[in-house]
Amino acid sequence: MNKMNLKCLLLLLGFIYQTVAQNDDCKRNSSQCDYKPSIRQLSHTLASKFTEIVIKELGSEYTSHLEVRTAYKMNCFSESDSNILSNIVEKLEYKLSSAMNILLEMNDAITSNITPSFTHPCPFNSIRKSVFVKTNYVSDDTQSKMLDRFKDLKIKRQYFLSHMDYATDKDCTNMPHSNLRYLYHKVVHAESKLVVFIIDNNMNAESLQHAVNIAKETVYALQSSDLISLKITNMTSFIKFEDTCSSDGASNIGNATDNNKLLFREYLSTIDFSATSLSPQVIGSELKALLNESHLPENKLIIFLTDTKVVQNDVWLKIFPPSTSDRTKFVIGLLYENHTDRNFSLGILHFDKWHNHSNEHSVMKMHINDSGVIGQVASAFISLLPNDYEHCLKVETPIWEATERDFIVSMVRPTANGILGLDLYWSDLAEDVIYFKGTNKNRRAFVMDFSGKVLMHTYFPRPEAASDKIKFTSLENVESYTFINNVTKEMLLNKTGNLTVSEHNSTTKINYSWQWVKNLYIVCIVTEESAPSLFNKSNIYFTKTNKEILYHRIDLFPPKNGKICRHFKQISTIDQGTVYLSPSSFQSPFTYLYDMSDGQEAITYMQNYLAYLKSVAHGLLSNPGLKSEIQHDVGFLNSILSFYKRQHLHGGLSKYIVRRYAVTESGVLVMFPGTVLEYDYEPVRRPWYTHAVETPGKIILTSPNLDVGGAGYVVTISYSVRSPIYPTMVVAMDVTMGFLYKLLIDSSPLCAMSNIKCFIMNNKGYLVSHPGLMDPNSSGPIEQQHITHKESMIAIDMLNHKGFVTKRLCNNFYDKTIQRYYEFNTSLSSVLSNVVSGDHCVHYYIAAIPGTNAFVGLINASCNVGAFCPCSMVDRLCLNCNRMEQTECECPCECSSESYDCPNSNTSNFNQNIPLCGMIPEGNNHKSHYFHNVAENLKSCFDFQCETYMSHSACLGVMGCEWCQIDADGRSPLITPFCTSQSTCFNGVLGAVTPYGEGTFGHINRDAFASYSAIGPIAGFIVTVSLIIAVAIYCYRQNNSTASCHNLYVDGPAETWYDADVQMSHLQSDDMPDQSGQDKLLPAMEIEAPISPYRVITGYRRPHAAGGSDHGYSTMTPHEDSEATGFSVNDPTILSDDTKSDVSFPAPAKVKPRLMATDLTMTVLPCGKNSVIAPVTVHRHMEAS
Repeated sequence: MNKMNLKCLLLLLGFIYQTVAQNDDCKRNSSQCDYKPSIRQLSHTLASKFTEIVIKELGSEYTSHLEVRTAYKMNCFSESDSNILSNIVEKLEYKLSSAMNILLEMNDAITSNITPSFTHPCPFNSIRKSVFVKTNYVSDDTQSKMLDRFKDLKIKRQYFLSHMDYATDKDCTNMPHSNLRYLYHKVVHAESKLVVFIIDNNMNAESLQHAVNIAKETVYALQSSDLISLKITNMTSFIKFEDTCSSDGASNIGNATDNNKLLFREYLSTIDFSATSLSPQVIGSELKALLNESHLPENKLIIFLTDTKVVQNDVWLKIFPPSTSDRTKFVIGLLYENHTDRNFSLGILHFDKWHNHSNEHSVMKMHINDSGVIGQVASAFISLLPNDYEHCLKVETPIWEATERDFIVSMVRPTANGILGLDLYWSDLAEDVIYFKGTNKNRRAFVMDFSGKVLMHTYFPRPEAASDKIKFTSLENVESYTFINNVTKEMLLNKTGNLTVSEHNSTTKINYSWQWVKNLYIVCIVTEESAPSLFNKSNIYFTKTNKEILYHRIDLFPPKNGKICRHFKQISTIDQGTVYLSPSSFQSPFTYLYDMSDGQEAITYMQNYLAYLKSVAHGLLSNPGLKSEIQHDVGFLNSILSFYKRQHLHGGLSKYIVRRYAVTESGVLVMFPGTVLEYDYEPVRRPWYTHAVETPGKIILTSPNLDVGGAGYVVTISYSVRSPIYPTMVVAMDVTMGFLYKLLIDSSPLCAMSNIKCFIMNNKGYLVSHPGLMDPNSSGPIEQQHITHKESMIAIDMLNHKGFVTKRLCNNFYDKTIQRYYEFNTSLSSVLSNVVSGDHCVHYYIAAIPGTNAFVGLINASCNVGAFCPCSMVDRLCLNCNRMEQTECECPCECSSESYDCPNSNTSNFNQNIPLCGMIPEGNNHKSHYFHNVAENLKSCFDFQCETYMSHSACLGVMGCEWCQIDADGRSPLITPFCTSQSTCFNGVLGAVTPYGEGTFGHINRDAFASYSAIGPIAGFIVTVSLIIAVAIYCYRQNNSTASCHNLYVDGPAETWYDADVQMSHLQSDDMPDQSGQDKLLPAMEIEAPISPYRVITGYRRPHAAGGSDHGYSTMTPHEDSEATGFSVNDPTILSDDTKSDVSFPAPAKVKPRLMATDLTMTVLPCGKNSVIAPVTVHRHMEAS
């Protein structure tokens, strides 16, 4: 027995020795280590820490400990789809009826056939300031009267476009009439037409410019269904237009789309005078060939713009081929110049009998010195075509108007003398679809017209948050199921209906409920059958009402017993948390947004909201337009603020947490510290909210974003809390990016070792924490960094792990793109490492962090490997849109789906079975507000005391602090690194310009040196004086010697500063660390641009999309913030543009700057005897990523 025990003991000792030896071996030769046990342990440690953070810091379980006071309880049954649909339709019908009544009244007022065009109001130059049209309905109920206001129609403009003056209001000269003229011809000349322009460039410069202006204005008035063609008289062929359906992507004739109109204007701007031109016979034969092309519309208009030479030489009339059709019109625009007073006029020669080329033609002459008249000339040309239109009411397709940040819908009533019309806001009419509840992939709503085009969808960006025009598309491109054509037919046949269908190979049933609206629109709600809810639908709300409610506009309604202060760049208070009501909290979000933009009146509305929220008993005050559940949600969330305040002021992690907040699905948000937010901020559309709601029970980590509140780069941690008796809510907080990295280092000492990198990435592959994001020597962007950008070799190997990562496609129908993105399996139970066996010098280990959407990884690299994943560096376009292999590495990207719309396209079914991308989370796409200017004059809420942290680990991640380790030249390490304020040493570079435009020594945060002693400035003064004396002596000696003066210019960032013409693709990647130790930003002449073997030539242009948020498929270069967008930091308009109050604070501009040495020193002139001193302007660009 003793022998057995001894044997066991020896075996145990041997095992311990082997383990210790192995660990010792790991320390000695780290490249051969198996870190699987370490990474597994790290993943569990991080999981427990994140869980603890969510419980202790965010109060995810706090609701179960509430002191429940049943002020009232309420049964809240969720409405059926049919009820919701009826409400949406009723509201929309009400507004359309109001508009129709106004048009009828206008029609009665205009009886004379000589009424000129008019527009009201004129000029229209205010944004969102519309005419309120009050209802005619009378109600005895006071509350009904209050709610009627939210049904009222808002009108942008009313007008009459007369035939007699070609839709030009001569009394309203300040107003651009282009949009109204476009509308006029859309109604009067609705049929498709071909317009051919022949421009004679053998004219003097002024005449040629007038001809160009007339052509531009004419093209602007055409519809996308019209065709255009352009011929210059000295060129042998027609100008090529974009045609995605032709084999080479170009054609002599192009549709008058926005892209082709832009090309047309670009071509016209390049036309120069030519002394020679082709013969009329050659031009005539080319024109004849063009008109004989197949599939041309019946209506054709050929416009020849020239000077009086055609009157003197009859041969020019032969350019027009004979035509017997009444629908083919040939017209000459003759430009006359009066040499005495330099006046120009245009004669329109319209030939009626072409077969004999007789001189019997009509002439109309107009003076064209006025730009307004040029538009009339354009209309006169188009009006030569027959005008077949019915005298019935029409509603036109919404048109994007950038000044309004909205779509404008024109309701028109054609009459014999002209067109009566009203311009309405599409956001007003379709608000119930835009803010439709249940914005997940199982429930959605849309509005469609009777041509089958989807005009608004729950997945569309909100118009006020959209950065670019939304492209409307047909229903089959949105609901790309095999049965959708049958559903569409049913919708177009039946006024109301309910249809449940399913795909052949799927068990999921999809229900379509629809209803017509005034025979103008079809509203539909789509519901996919899903698992039944875990919770009872009749929720009981218990609300604590004894807490004071503080509305977020503390600049207008300050706390009674507290002070207002500045939290970074925001107006805040630490005495109490604030309540914010988002647009989706209101019965009419559009009315709320309209009210809030109305200056002084907005304060009155806010007082009404606040009074209603504070009223304890129901019915005491009438509802000022909030949804029914808002009062309960506010009471419930307000009770959490005392917990947030206690944790924020006394919790263990307070110095790392920027702010805490909670949001219910109705759009009510509470926040601590209490902060002023923008009135159009919509929390339920932010990535931290949408991802938390889509994956209940999981802690969500978003990739770093620049905090627009001023706290630098932050990561949002969020969690969805569901309860059978409380409203569903998401709790969240913003922590510093350094805090996540500190968690990694504190959880595993391995992460601090050389040759080892630890990182955290989310389930889409975007990095949440990585040493490259924290490195002051790194020159790349920080936001939206994907694993394929930073660790290409690892990404290439990961794709070989079956079941771990999947490359996916989704259909983003509103901008007509197919998105490619990665999805990583968060249910991964084992630790993964290199698939490709062999003696590599780079080993990686990755494990899922249980209970989160994230993974932790460890890379052990003893060498540098030059691997890369193909990425376009100029846009988001995939480098090969014709193939997608699961094992081929590429950055997340997109392909255009517009080419698949062609009638003869072989790939017309390409987007079949590609799922919808769903609602794209909103980024921060708004401009700054005056709140930041007000905040500048306030005292800081917190004294961060950065100087008290004496080590890197103590300083890392502390709010408002940076470990300063690089000198002002952006390259030299500081002899003694120190902890200081972020604005003094952003990203670890002393005096670096921050993304907020501060931080150079000319603009140091006043709080940064508040606690400094006077010794520093005195010592600095002594050193400065010594340096000046030394430089003076040196120059004096050099000036008296024959040697030339050298080494006086700073050899640093001024020469290596980022050049606007250098793309990121020209620079070294972070995947290959620069062994030379030099700055990676090299002068343009030293860099030979590598040509990617994967680059393809394409005519596709990427539109700027709403950016900033983690869509799950954005690239290294988000389209709004390309590396090529250099800008001057001295421009105050640019600096103030990207600092909007927000909660998740993803900002548009991501800047990782270096301080220019010349900003800190005097310019030192050359002191050699043969030097030539010349005044120069040096243009430098910040690196804008």
